[in-house]
Amino acid sequence: MGASERTAILGGTFTPIHNGHRALLHKAFQTASHDGPGAGHVVVGLTGTELARQTRSDPEHADMLGSFADRHDALEAELDRIGAAYTSSFEIVELSSPLGPAAVRSDLDALIVSPEAKAQRRAYELNERRVESDLDPLEIHTPPFIVAEDGRRISSTRVRNGEIDVHGRLRSE
Repeated sequence: MGASERTAILGGTFTPIHNGHRALLHKAFQTASHDGPGAGHVVVGLTGTELARQTRSDPEHADMLGSFADRHDALEAELDRIGAAYTSSFEIVELSSPLGPAAVRSDLDALIVSPEAKAQRRAYELNERRVESDLDPLEIHTPPFIVAEDGRRISSTRVRNGEIDVHGRLRSE
């Protein structure tokens, strides 16, 4: 990658992939493809199974996520589809720690995070860690929440619970 190319990073469990995830992925590709010469690059951290167990309030919820391989394949297919509209390339890396490669990679320019307060705090902590390690802080890019038909935000939990589908349509019982 040339010096003028931008690299954006984001991470998550991405299961099931829903319109909120798609908004984050589009923002990553838009940011990496932002301006100037060069194709840009998107790094997507996919939460590993062990990290999912460690970071869930109920570790058994990690079992509902599906295997890492299946989640990787679904994410790769989604990235192929979304990425076709942009100049940026992408890679998927396994996340084995909460801050992942964003804390240590010097080739990153921007972090894409959801508007959730917890995600925003983590982004701030991540930049503090980068500065302590003599790395430049990352630009923070936050697309708005994507809401379902009922006006509440789309989330994987709501999809898994059967409240909504991946597009935010209410499920009739």
